[in-house]
Amino acid sequence: MKCVYRILKVNYLSEEITHKAIALAAAMKEKRLRSLKVKVIQVFSKWQEPHESSSYRDSGILQSIHISDDGDIDFTIKPKHPHCPCCLFDASQLRQKLLSIKDVKSVYCEVTDIPGKEKWTRSINS
Repeated sequence: MKCVYRILKVNYLSEEITHKAIALAAAMKEKRLRSLKVKVIQVFSKWQEPHESSSYRDSGILQSIHISDDGDIDFTIKPKHPHCPCCLFDASQLRQKLLSIKDVKSVYCEVTDIPGKEKWTRSINS
C-alpha cells in the first residue's frame, strides 16, 4: 500500500509541476507579446514622416496595425504623397526597422487609397 501511495504522490507532483511549467510559459509569452507591442508602437510613434515634422502615427499615414501572437506584424498606410520616391523608400526602411525588433517574425505593409497601390505594396515588402 505504501508503494502505491508513493507512486500516486509522485505522479500528482509531476502533473502539478507540468501544469505550473505550462502556466509559466503562457505568462512569459504574454509578457513577451506585451513587450513586443510596446516596442512596435514606440517605433511608429518615433518614425518621422519624410515631408513633415510629425510621426507616422500623428500624421494619419498609419491606417491600421495588427500584431499576431506569433510575432507577425501587418500594417496599412496611406501615403500623403503617392508619387514621391522618398515616401516609398521611407516605408521600406520602416519595414526593415520593424523586422530588426526581437521576436518579430514577419512584417507586411499594405498601401491603400493611392494610384498604383499594388506596386507600392509589392515594392515595400520585397
